[in-house]
Amino acid sequence: MLNVKGIGMAFSLEERLQLGIHGLLPPCFLSQDVQLLRVLKNYEMKRDDLDRYVFLMGLQDRNEKLFYRVLTSDTERFMPIVYTPTVGLACQMYGLAFRRPR
Repeated sequence: MLNVKGIGMAFSLEERLQLGIHGLLPPCFLSQDVQLLRVLKNYEMKRDDLDRYVFLMGLQDRNEKLFYRVLTSDTERFMPIVYTPTVGLACQMYGLAFRRPR
């Protein structure tokens, strides 16, 4: 059984038909590689580390598989954003960076 939550537009046509979700997603298929490139481009447009943190936490909420793919694509680059020191800043700015309870 496929996990319906968390891969977004990476579902193939066959998977969409099997799960009964054909027509509920946009009509194109984007591989995780293409989605990764889009996320990286969007990530680079953020002006500071707190914005990057909020962006990545939003990605984790929407597509957890892609979130971890991003983190593992360049661990040294992303860990300081989702862990120390940026997470400390996010805690201090919690009211501004709050997304949803986890």
